[in-house]
Amino acid sequence: MAGPVGETAGRCRSCGSHLRTRSRFCDMCGAAVASQATPSEHKQVTVLFADVVGSMKLAAAVDTERLREIMNELFNRAAAVVQRYGGTVDKFTGDGLMALFGAPAALEDHALRACIAALEIQSGAKALAAEVLRRDGVALRLRVGLNSGEVVAGDIGSGGYTAVGHPVGLAQRMESAAPAGGVMCSLSTARLVEDTARLGTLEQLTVKGFDQPVPARQLFAVETGNETGNAVLGRNDGVLLGREAELNRLQEVFDSGRGRIVDVIGEPGLGKSRLVSVFVSGAQRQGARVVVTRGEAHASVVAFRMLSLLLRSMFQVDGLSPAAARKRTIAQFAGRLPAQSPNARMLFEAMGIGDDAGPGTRVANEDRRRRLVKLMSTAVRVCDVPIVFVLEDVHWIDVPSDDVLADFAAEISDVGAATVVATYRPEYHGALSRVPGETITLQPLPDSTSARLIEHLLGDDDPSLAGLAARIAAVAAGNPYFIEEIIRDLAGRGVLAGSRGRYRPAGDLGRIWVPPTIQAVLAARIDRLSVQAKRVLNAAAVIGAQFDTDTLRALQPDLEADRLSELVSADLIDQTEFVPQQRYCFHHPLVRTVAYESQLSRDRAAAHGCLAIAIERHNPQAADENAALIAAHLEAAGDLVAAYRWHMRAGQWIRLRDIPAAREQWEHAQRIADRLSDGEAGAADMRVAPRTLLVSTSLYVGNNVDTAQRYREFRDLAMRTEDSRSLAIGMAGQLWAVTVNDENIEEAAVLASELYRMTETANWDGEATGIVVNAVAFTMLASCEFDSALRALDLLAVDHTPAVELAPAQALRGVLELCLGNAEAGRRHLREGIELARADAPMTYTHTVLYAGAVVALGLCDPEEFIDDLRDAVRAANMLGESSGVVCSEWSYGTAALRARRGSDADAIVGLRRALSYVDQHSSMTFIKPTIIADLAIDAVRKGDRAKALTDLRAGFARYADRGSRVFLGYLGEALVEILVGPGSGADKDELAEARRLVGRWQQLRPGIPALDMWWLRSRALLAQAEGDATGHAELSAQYLKLCERLDARGRLADARRMA
Repeated sequence: MAGPVGETAGRCRSCGSHLRTRSRFCDMCGAAVASQATPSEHKQVTVLFADVVGSMKLAAAVDTERLREIMNELFNRAAAVVQRYGGTVDKFTGDGLMALFGAPAALEDHALRACIAALEIQSGAKALAAEVLRRDGVALRLRVGLNSGEVVAGDIGSGGYTAVGHPVGLAQRMESAAPAGGVMCSLSTARLVEDTARLGTLEQLTVKGFDQPVPARQLFAVETGNETGNAVLGRNDGVLLGREAELNRLQEVFDSGRGRIVDVIGEPGLGKSRLVSVFVSGAQRQGARVVVTRGEAHASVVAFRMLSLLLRSMFQVDGLSPAAARKRTIAQFAGRLPAQSPNARMLFEAMGIGDDAGPGTRVANEDRRRRLVKLMSTAVRVCDVPIVFVLEDVHWIDVPSDDVLADFAAEISDVGAATVVATYRPEYHGALSRVPGETITLQPLPDSTSARLIEHLLGDDDPSLAGLAARIAAVAAGNPYFIEEIIRDLAGRGVLAGSRGRYRPAGDLGRIWVPPTIQAVLAARIDRLSVQAKRVLNAAAVIGAQFDTDTLRALQPDLEADRLSELVSADLIDQTEFVPQQRYCFHHPLVRTVAYESQLSRDRAAAHGCLAIAIERHNPQAADENAALIAAHLEAAGDLVAAYRWHMRAGQWIRLRDIPAAREQWEHAQRIADRLSDGEAGAADMRVAPRTLLVSTSLYVGNNVDTAQRYREFRDLAMRTEDSRSLAIGMAGQLWAVTVNDENIEEAAVLASELYRMTETANWDGEATGIVVNAVAFTMLASCEFDSALRALDLLAVDHTPAVELAPAQALRGVLELCLGNAEAGRRHLREGIELARADAPMTYTHTVLYAGAVVALGLCDPEEFIDDLRDAVRAANMLGESSGVVCSEWSYGTAALRARRGSDADAIVGLRRALSYVDQHSSMTFIKPTIIADLAIDAVRKGDRAKALTDLRAGFARYADRGSRVFLGYLGEALVEILVGPGSGADKDELAEARRLVGRWQQLRPGIPALDMWWLRSRALLAQAEGDATGHAELSAQYLKLCERLDARGRLADARRMA
């Protein structure tokens, strides 16, 4: 069949119009003609198909020249309509055409434009049909079909610009199903225009290529003048209205002079940033200093990233050389921070201004957190003006920074004139959200306020804008960001002329159409850029929410400053730093999202791969530090094996600082390994390795994760790969978790027995054997199988076991020997273990002192013997910052300090409460909880709260007698009996009966360990005394003393002698 006449040479990239052969500029928009192919990209479009009904009959009724004339006229009219409404004629099919709305230039209202065009094409066809019928006596009718969805559009092969994808085929099927002279819309198109178009009832069409009927609706009419347009105005460009109460609350907190945190919570676009901006401006006018930092979506897995940005802003070092930055930082401490101190070096490293020639600091996250919080607090105290800390977009914060800043925010009340304002979306539930403080939750603006905002932006000089203002308010639904978007886009398209507050109509205002998401709006703004600027924006989107020119050049080697200026002028990006390095951020995160997702996945993958290489090459010395970021880019690039290795590397690097952050990297690695095909070389081992690390560190995270399910999955994989070493290490981790966190001693004993048998016949290296033996022996201790525990420890080859495992093993051996009556060997081995641990890594020391705390708690050692060691362990734990080490050392020191002559009861109680808080919060280290409950109960009695003490002790004894280790059960029983019937208790008959039941219950539970019977004998003696049984009291006291002397129980001897 014939088609429209005209020689063309492709299409304009700016407006999509056909270009004349050898033309240098587009006839429609005047844009210069580019010679290179248009890159393919994802587009949200509406596809229009039109076809002549009965074209063969028409061809038979008229001669060839007349047929050509009719077809040319029909499709030239149709093409004109398509172009009038911003569409592009994709191709002519002889007796039909295909048109795109939303490509190559994105249109935020593509579905509405296509509907209007379809109706006008039908109207033009009917007018032409009347002429053809009058002149030729032949009927001319069209069918039109519409469908909306995502396509890939670009230059495809040698065929030029077109669109491919499912929506194209379905649009053609809609055309086939349309009645002659009608327009059929798919359900996706109908839903987009149902508020503005008159549609027929829902029909279920039988369509070729679809197994199920396809829903569709016929289009009959669209209200005239219904175009849409809205674009991003920006976070802080509009007036703040309707937020007076929230602003006043912020101001009240600031004026109070008491340090507080204020959380500003709201969905995107509700004005969190604008509210904070107005508040900050007022605070600055009052002389406050403002420190601002923002979370970055792409850097949320990079440890301490947001903290580093905050510190650099806090000490105003951006743009300075490292040396100058260090000098400025020190100056702000007013002599309270020596420049060469470890704290100063740690602060410099956190800020990225460390001296490469100086010694590094190796501290874990917990210690880093405490020391940095103290340094930040000190800097605030010495500042002579109030400080406002603004933490924007906290929902993108990395976990370690979240922990540090949460602790800092929690201490603000003790600092004074400092205010922390954190903005985040409702889905964020991190550490900062749990810090007690003020909360401001933003809601959509009421209609009256929306009207005021629109009037402020549009102006009220021209009455003809009244109708437009009402439509904007209806579409925006109280979202100030949407309101600002719509007005800026109308101005950008030339529909409005003038300036903010003084607009006047300059074109067809039409009806505003907002697509289901704001993506179409942002895509339209992006497509108004020059080709070069759009490429830069897309490259920046791959990098992340913030980027610098150096990184950008890795993807855009020929980067021109003019292109960045164009993006800044278009309010798509903002420049955040100028010297020494130019840094930018996206004006709104959704701009980055739309730019990123518009690119083909293969193009994004290639860019991510280039970035990973560039980051590694740019600073090889920081490869470990950047490992998480490199891994994220490699994963996005589809290089899963390399991404896996970098995630594992990142976990290993951060492990010394923060176990939870390391576990996050191992979880990434696990997910990647699970995505690999079974045929991938080493895939099975790659699945086992991160699971081994995750299961083996379950002890440190408590029961907030499904450790049991993770363990079962790990065990199955490890057994299938026949990796006995990994299996044993993972089993050891599970054993620790079940024993120490769950206190499921029955399950633990079964697992320990299995692992013990494996160890007896295995030929592992010293490290693996040490890991396994420590777990097995500890579980046997918890199960009161002390002799078995000693036999397990005999499996260790002392000369081949690393200190990290040998130290706790020797200390554990000492505990077992002391409990069984071998006091001399027990004290020697316990001391050897502690000294070995002290000489090893701080984490080894802080965990090994748990055994010293245990023998002090049981009364086997004089607390004075270990008080200095335990005090040192607390200091080491706080410097290291690893949570479980802090708990072990605080518990051990608190237990000893309560009983030592040189101890402080007040400090001991504080430490024990801290340890208990961690145990309860994380369901971790519950093994030590009985002793804490008992000591706190005794303290409560001293303070006059006998009732609470009895309640806690009764509940604790009942729980641990039914389920749990018996090692410390007597600790609870002894405290309870003493409070009930001890000297001065005034026990009544019910309390005496209760005490009898307690000692009787132990008679049933006794494991036959001498050290665990000391409390029982003492309690029976106290009970006999309370009952007036002097003979029984004397006999039992003598037995108690004899047992203490046999065990050389130096912590109990003095008491036993008094009783005897």
